[in-house]
Amino acid sequence: MDKNKILSFIGRVRDSFPEAVDVYTQGSCIKFAMILLELMPAGRILYNSDHAIFEYENNYYDINGLAEYNKHLDIVEYGVLQTYDLMNLTYKK
Repeated sequence: MDKNKILSFIGRVRDSFPEAVDVYTQGSCIKFAMILLELMPAGRILYNSDHAIFEYENNYYDINGLAEYNKHLDIVEYGVLQTYDLMNLTYKK
């Protein structure tokens, strides 16, 4: 997926509800990066203990579009995705 298509997709998500920027910058940034990862599995989620961004083909993204890299590490190093998966386990009969 090229950068313009990614930015267009992000814009549509951002415009889909008025609080999108607040939601995805104040607590759900990892979930937004996970959405982008579903679309572009070759990318990776980066985190710096403050904000998650998505890296794909040497560009960084968040709900605002292009994002700045600031000492982010691959989220796998934080173990956050594994924790998220464990927290979302559901009962199955």
